[in-house]
Amino acid sequence: MRKQMSLELMDIFRMEFDFIWNTETWFLPLESALKGLNSKDASWQPPEGGNTIWQTVNHLNYYNALLVRQINDTTSKKEASDNKATFGDIGEPPNSKWEAILSENTFGDSGDPTDFEKWKAVLSETHLICEDLRKSLAQVNDGQLDEELVGGLARQILHNVYHIGQIVLIRKQQGSWPKERE
Repeated sequence: MRKQMSLELMDIFRMEFDFIWNTETWFLPLESALKGLNSKDASWQPPEGGNTIWQTVNHLNYYNALLVRQINDTTSKKEASDNKATFGDIGEPPNSKWEAILSENTFGDSGDPTDFEKWKAVLSETHLICEDLRKSLAQVNDGQLDEELVGGLARQILHNVYHIGQIVLIRKQQGSWPKERE
């Protein structure tokens, strides 16, 4: 006889964020994608152009930290609001707020291949944001979810997975991807 599993939506979101950050399944989490990467390889520019891994990590840090702030704003509310969502519904955020966020340079500079300490600091920031996100997600229950938060969580999961794939591809292009991972 199969045991019935009762998962709430937030349980699924927490599990998916664990998969994104450091729980390996059939795809790699960010921690594994960045493992062993040095500042020289993190700042390598793909030959056809595009962002460096360093820039991509800065970008992920920006949006994951923004999500932490949004979650903490949601959990600090005593009751669900009847107001229209300020960051959009499950589909797409309102243009004015989205345009303001997109106008920021979230990628930063390409990184300094010789600045090992700065790269190490970026990785430390990534780890700290991951832990903050985990703590924040642990505080949310399904009763606190509204369309705005569900949409933000769903978009951020896909956003992270997309960029993790880019990081792995760039590492393979530059030859820094571990042979045992292929």
